[in-house]
Amino acid sequence: MSSAHPSPGHAASHTASHSYKLPALDSLFEQLKTTFAQHVEVEDGQNARVLRMAGLELLVPLAAGSAAELVGTVCARLAEVAAFGVATALTDASAQGTARRMELVSALALIEVSAGTTQSNARRTESASDLLTTAEVATQLGMSRPYVSMLCDQGKLGVVTRSEGGHRRITAAAVDDYVRTHGSSSRSNLPP
Repeated sequence: MSSAHPSPGHAASHTASHSYKLPALDSLFEQLKTTFAQHVEVEDGQNARVLRMAGLELLVPLAAGSAAELVGTVCARLAEVAAFGVATALTDASAQGTARRMELVSALALIEVSAGTTQSNARRTESASDLLTTAEVATQLGMSRPYVSMLCDQGKLGVVTRSEGGHRRITAAAVDDYVRTHGSSSRSNLPP
């Protein structure tokens, strides 16, 4: 007769590896393994290996395989257990489960908005100094703005991006390339 409560190692392995099947989260669980591996250390002693993780030290027999295999196995098992926990929380049909899912959606939306804002600001900061308006390019090259727009349309000023308002933006590097290729005495108006 089998026991109603299998051994902890068996329960974690069986439950985690067979019950979490939420394919949409597979990449998350792979990332968990990678993250765990960054926080697990193995040191060989005389009679055993010392596995350190999150302030814990576990002694493991040297016969358990190489240090790399041990880290791989431990991280895979931790990811399986975490996957089981996440899947259990996400599939809980109770009112508490619904509340947890709504909190998660809220937290993810906040992270996405914050990350998007940070990335947009970083892109604007990085590229704002490199992107020029057609008027700025026209002034630097001693040309009319419509002529610069025509050069943009002909692809002679490199890849031209558009602002949120639809206005052309030209990279300073493209203007420099144009000057090298076509020459311009007006380029001396540029700030150093």
